[in-house]
Amino acid sequence: MRDAAEDQSVSVPMPASASASAASSPPVAASDRRLTQRLLLELLVIVVLLIPICVYEFAVDPVRRGFFCDDESISYPFRDNTITPVMLGLIVGLLPLLLFVLVEYVRHLQAGEISTTVDLLGWRVSTWYVELARQSTYFCFGMLLTFDATEVGKYTIGRLRPHFLAVCQPQLTDGSLCSDPVNLHRYVENYECAGEGYSIEDVRQARLSFPSGHSSLVFYAMVYVAVYLQRKLTWRGSKLSRHFVQFVLVMLAWYTALSRVMDNWHHWSDVLAGSLLGVAGALITVRYIARLFDLPFDGGVGTILGGGLRRENTAATLQEEVCPSTPPPYSATSSYNDDQYCTKV
Repeated sequence: MRDAAEDQSVSVPMPASASASAASSPPVAASDRRLTQRLLLELLVIVVLLIPICVYEFAVDPVRRGFFCDDESISYPFRDNTITPVMLGLIVGLLPLLLFVLVEYVRHLQAGEISTTVDLLGWRVSTWYVELARQSTYFCFGMLLTFDATEVGKYTIGRLRPHFLAVCQPQLTDGSLCSDPVNLHRYVENYECAGEGYSIEDVRQARLSFPSGHSSLVFYAMVYVAVYLQRKLTWRGSKLSRHFVQFVLVMLAWYTALSRVMDNWHHWSDVLAGSLLGVAGALITVRYIARLFDLPFDGGVGTILGGGLRRENTAATLQEEVCPSTPPPYSATSSYNDDQYCTKV
């Protein structure tokens, strides 16, 4: 009898919490695997988008276009960039990142969710870090798409920059120069660039005018951030502050585009095409990729995790809560009882 009792005590079932945790561990592992596969796939997409940029920049020569020696549109003097490539990188990369960090931190702080964490591949990560990474990924993806489209245009068209003749200093196959009177109205296709005083990269860049890369990238970045601020930033202290920041961002893009014409690096049509390309890329990204237009218009902080106030069934509330405790009659002389009162309500 004693042995039987001991056997029965050993066969006591596991606690409900332990069995539930054991049952839930496989789904968690499966979700982690799916998340890992998704992250790796998106990383692969980013790498694939980087490949054409690297190929064009380091392994492809732009199309060689002919020109007229007396073409005034490519006879401008060479000038340095007002907005250098380094400055452009800070404008389209660092500035949006700083604004993303500031806005996401403030929104989560106002919502009281700054310390909220989620389980991500076995790590406890703050929700505002996750949202920041998500917005940054969407932004970078759209920028790479815009950059790829710009590079395809540059190397396919091979349009000559306004300072082409000053940088290339073309020498014709017969040894004559464009400045010789005999070549005044001559259309030249076979030539070599002397490029005295300029590097090989300067000569190569002189055939990459259309569309403007500065314009496409800066308009993409600034329009994207302007729409992002419109949908997510709410500043109750001032109604005009958000719109002032948006105006400053757009004017920064506008000045960058104008400087390309002022510096003789692009024709006005190059800047126009690049600007339209950047705006189109930004709007497509925020609408169909980041889905910022799916957020409430005021960008309220109560929607960070997709929630909101729960809608109640008012009819059930009246029947179950109001009627049992509300004294009947509508007036002092009314003769309704409790059941009749609830029927009327």
